[in-house]
Formats: sequence, structure tokens, C-alpha cells
Amino acid sequence: MLPRVKNATTRSTAALSRRRDPEATRLAILDAAEDLFVTQGVDATPTSQVARRAGVTKSLIHHHFGSKEELWNEVKRRRFSVYYDLQKRMLEASPGSLELLRDSIVAYFRFLQADPNAVRFMGWRFVDGDDPCLEQEEELYELGIQRIREAQEAGLLRSDVEPISVLKAFLGLVFHWFQSKGLLCRMMGSAIDPQALEERYLEDVLRIFFEGLLPR
Repeated sequence: MLPRVKNATTRSTAALSRRRDPEATRLAILDAAEDLFVTQGVDATPTSQVARRAGVTKSLIHHHFGSKEELWNEVKRRRFSVYYDLQKRMLEASPGSLELLRDSIVAYFRFLQADPNAVRFMGWRFVDGDDPCLEQEEELYELGIQRIREAQEAGLLRSDVEPISVLKAFLGLVFHWFQSKGLLCRMMGSAIDPQALEERYLEDVLRIFFEGLLPR
């Protein structure tokens, strides 16, 4: 995120710099929109508020993105691409194996763990009917299914479970922790450090998940 502008002089300097650098202006708008859309929701955030946060005029938002809807779409593309690029590299780098499946689960966990707003962002994505990230998400699903099927054919995973079910199971287990983290921490023991509880949950998910998927 770009640093917040703290006074009139720095606001004026930043605005002048952005007028001279269209890419800086575009990034400032995206950063402001991401912060506001994810925390407040798109419908509750007028473009005038995004403009104030970014230190630009509303006309510049329309110049770079056309509409608030397309600005939100670009926010989604940019945020999802972080996870997409990481996961795609992992899935393309090696054939299906227990290690690859484990690494994929941990990567998704760390992606959500690293940024509290990531959970809100994913939640807003699920609410939207028209999501520009669906094509990338489908590509990850197809690669993941292929790798799980390879592991099944090699006798590394039980073959009587559909690969898509394996994917949905680990995505759901990971996402649920961050969706209900406060409640789960209280239930698991308030005297234990929340970070330690988080790591224990990940270990339990991996243990239960893999013991259930091993060939019988």
C-alpha cells in the first residue's frame, strides 16, 4: 500500500507526482479501492471516497478504470493473482505427490494467514455473481485435479475419492479457520497463544486429512 498522506503539502506533492506518473496514479487508486472495498463493501463505498483516499479526482478513476464495477474487478484480479501465481508454479513444477498436496494446503493457509483482509476479499468474491478471477480459479482446479489423479494412479492416495472432493475439502478446512478464528480460538483454549493454536490447527488438518487419504 502507498503511505497515507498526512498534510496539505504532502497531499499536493503526491497529487502532482501522480499526474506526472499515470502508473503511480493507477496504483494509488487500486490500493485505496482495495482497502475500502474489502473492509466496507463495494456498494457502501462511493468513488468519491476512493478518490479522497487515493489523493486523486473522481475523473481520474473513470479515466483509468471506466466505472466502479471495473475498478472492483481489477482489484480482484490483482489480489487473486498473488495466490494464483504461487499455486500455479507449484502445480506445474512437479507431478502429483503427497508432498505437493501438503505444500498446496500449507500455501493456501499461509496466503490467508499473511493478510487478514484476504479472508474478507475471498468472501466478497464468493458473493459476486460475475467474477473475473473464475477463469484463473478454474485453471488451478484443473491442474490440482490432474495432480491428485496422478497421485492416485501412482498408489499414493486412495482412489475411491473424487479429486474435486479432495480439493474442496482442504480449501474448506483452511478457509473455515480464518472465517471463524475468534470462536475456534476460544473453543480450543483461551490460555494458549492464538498463534500457537493456529499452527496446531494446521497440523491437525494435515494429520487428519492425510491419514484419511492414504491407500487402504
